[in-house]
Parts: sequence; C-alpha cells; structure tokens
Amino acid sequence: MTPNFPKYIRVFARLTLISICCFVLAVFAHAQQPGAKRALIISIDGLDTRYIQDPDKYGLKIPTLRRLIANGVTAKGMRSVYPSVTYPNHTALVTGTTPSRNGIVGNGIFEDPAGTRTGAWFWYSTSIKADTLWDSASRAGMTFGSVSWPVSVGAGDWNVPEIWAPGGSVVESRRATSENSRPRGLVEEIERADRDLYSGVTADEGDDMRTRFAEHIIRNKAPNLMLVHIFDLDHFEHEHGPFTKEAISILEKTDGYVARMLKAYEEAGTLQETAVFITSDHGFKPISKNINPGVLLAREGLADVETVKDDSGRDRTAVKTWKAAVYPNAAYCAVYVKDWKDEASLGQLRTMFKELEGKEGSGIHKVYDATEVRLMGGDPLAAFVLDPADGYSCGGSYGGEYITETGSKGTHGYHPDRNDFLASFIASGPGVTRRGKIDVIDMIDVGPTIAKLLGIELRDATGKAVELGR
Repeated sequence: MTPNFPKYIRVFARLTLISICCFVLAVFAHAQQPGAKRALIISIDGLDTRYIQDPDKYGLKIPTLRRLIANGVTAKGMRSVYPSVTYPNHTALVTGTTPSRNGIVGNGIFEDPAGTRTGAWFWYSTSIKADTLWDSASRAGMTFGSVSWPVSVGAGDWNVPEIWAPGGSVVESRRATSENSRPRGLVEEIERADRDLYSGVTADEGDDMRTRFAEHIIRNKAPNLMLVHIFDLDHFEHEHGPFTKEAISILEKTDGYVARMLKAYEEAGTLQETAVFITSDHGFKPISKNINPGVLLAREGLADVETVKDDSGRDRTAVKTWKAAVYPNAAYCAVYVKDWKDEASLGQLRTMFKELEGKEGSGIHKVYDATEVRLMGGDPLAAFVLDPADGYSCGGSYGGEYITETGSKGTHGYHPDRNDFLASFIASGPGVTRRGKIDVIDMIDVGPTIAKLLGIELRDATGKAVELGR
C-alpha cells in the first residue's frame, strides 16, 4: 500500500527528484564535454584589444572572430611583457616567463654600435633559456607545427620559421626560410602542392602566403600543437596608424585567414578536438615623432661619433667608441653602459634623463633604472629604459636632432601599464566551457593555460593558467 503523504511533502519530493535529475544530467553533460586533443594558437600581431571589445564601434566585418568570441572566453585585455614588442611577447606566450628569465629582451639582437652591424634578430629557438610549449609537447609525445612564429628556428616537427636575409632580396629571404625549415624540404613540398602559394604576396601583405603554409601543415600533418603568426595588421598600423580605415580593412581580411585555417581543421576532421586561441603581442598607439637618445649621448661625450659615407655616398653618423649606447625597439629604448663600474657615466645618464622625465616636449614619459627594470622582468643588461610619451617612438640615431619626425604613424613598445595599450586574448572550442568576458590577464598566463588544457607542463612558467571553465 502506498503511504498517503500530505500534498506539500509530495510536491517537495517531486521537486527534489527533479533537482537531483538536473544535477546528474549537468554532471553527465560536463563529463561528456570533449577535451582538447589539439590546440591552434593564431597570433594576430598588433591586434589591440579595443578592436574586439567593441567591434561595432569600428564597423568591423569580422564574422569568424565574432563567432569565436560568442562561443568562448574573451579577456578584457592582456598585458604585454616589457618591452611590448613582437619577439619578447611571443616568447613570453610560449614559456609563461618574462624576458629576464627567457633571455629574449628585444626583437633585434643588440650589436656594438662601433662594430659591424649584421641586422640579426632573435630568430633561433636555442636563444630561449626557458621551457617552451613545443618542448613540453615533445616530452608528452605530441607533434608541433609552426608558421612564422618568432624565435622558433630549429624547433618543431613541421616549421616554416620567421627568418630573412637582412638587406637581401625577396629571393634571398625566401631561401633563408627554406633552408631553416623543419624538416628541410618542407617549403618545397608546400610549393609543389600549392602553385598559388606566393600569388597573394605584395610589398605590404604576406598573410595569404603564411595562411597557405598553415593550411598545408594542418591538413597533411595534423599537429597536436600549431602556432601561427600573421602580421599584415601590424604592418598597416605602423604604416597608416591604428584604427584607421586601412588597418580596419586589413583586419577584416585577417578574419578571413582565420576562417581558412579553421576550415583546414574541419577538412582534416580534427576541428572538434581542437581548442582555438586568438592572441596578440601588444596594443598600438599613434605617433608622429621620434626621440633619439643617442644624440644626447653624443652631445654629452658618452658616445664618440664621426661623419662617414654610407654605401650610397650619403653622410651618416657613425659611433667610434662609447661609454653608453642605445638599444631601441619601436617605442622602447634601453640604454646600455660599456662598464658597470663606470659610476661617473651612470650618474651622468641618470641626471640627464631624469631632468627630461615627464617634461613637456621632451618625449620621455618615464625613466626606469636598472633595479626597476629587473623587478618588472625586463632586460637585465639595461642600465636605464626610457618610456616615450604618447605620440613618440624611439630612434637609434646618434647624429642630427634629438626629436625628429617619423615616417611611421603607429607603434608599440611602451610600458604595458597603459590601459589604452592592451593585447587581445580569445579562447574557444573543446575544453573551453565558459562564455563571455574575463578580467585583464597577463601575457605570461597564456602558455600555462594552453599547457593545462593539453595536459602538459611548462616547467619554468611563472604565469598562472586562466580558468576556462564555468
């Protein structure tokens, strides 16, 4: 015989049973959420977070990025490491460490201004002094593909690296890429498979080619970890300024490249098991002028200069000897000293730059000394770092005027504490169950986030994994 319980008890029992069923179904659904077996990281160089925070403000036609945003996690912004330039931040992203730990302190390698200049950048993965995502993936038996990722030459299973012949022709630079691809012959393989590989390359655009390289690797090699660096947007922002019609137009074109890479995963049958990360390395600010700290060094006797003829017969200023030298990277200027025991020169530098700090028309917003630079994880060799004021970048000249007009209309490199100068972060796909915006994160958080999603470990990371679940 069924007990005749009061009505309110029967109602309560039904509601309790329904709640339990809903909970069980929710747990089951969460348990059935497929995990990510693969990860695609597309770095859109120069993608300031303001583009994706309010795309309607700029009338942006970016359906692929909008879909990833709607179905995933988007940070309100991402703080770069210092300097906020390409190579240090791409290295921070894959190591979870700052430049002081991983050794990549700029784009180009500092070269003695009185010596032979090669124009070399930090191209080789052996320059990185910290554990990388590709190291970690390899230990776990995972495969790694890469296209134009900074500081990656020599790494990976399938890698079309970023490297060129400084001062050389297009043909010489393509040869450098081919000779440093991994495995050797990969570029030639893709050239044979895609007769239109270079058809979209112009003096200003190369992302169609980079996308074609990536599509081939994705379709034919199926890497567990895929890193792609595309940077036409960065070029157009330097050339025309950020948030201009030219920059917006190329960003809309970039959205199409992202769509093509996702389509390649779909065609390979691996899209449903691939987590997608859209990142950038820095924000962007408009400029019209350069500061040239080297001119001040020469005036103060900290660099001995002379006028010589360049290869085209024009006059240029050359450094003969130096006590202090500049190491410019866009709107970032480190000042090196030849002898750290030279207290007189260090004192002279401190007095000179501090007198200009924050002064209207000086072009210098902030001066950081060596201790401050080290505390922020910056270049351990820098005696001082000059952070230009808004509207200014940093030049490397030792002759002429201290402040000059610049041919560029936009740049980066500034201290990342400026709120109008944040990079972008979007995550979507398997393993990403949370929807909507999260607070500002740090560049060094991205590597640990990807590592956690793939179940691998970044041994040296100091960043923290971003919570991608609800």
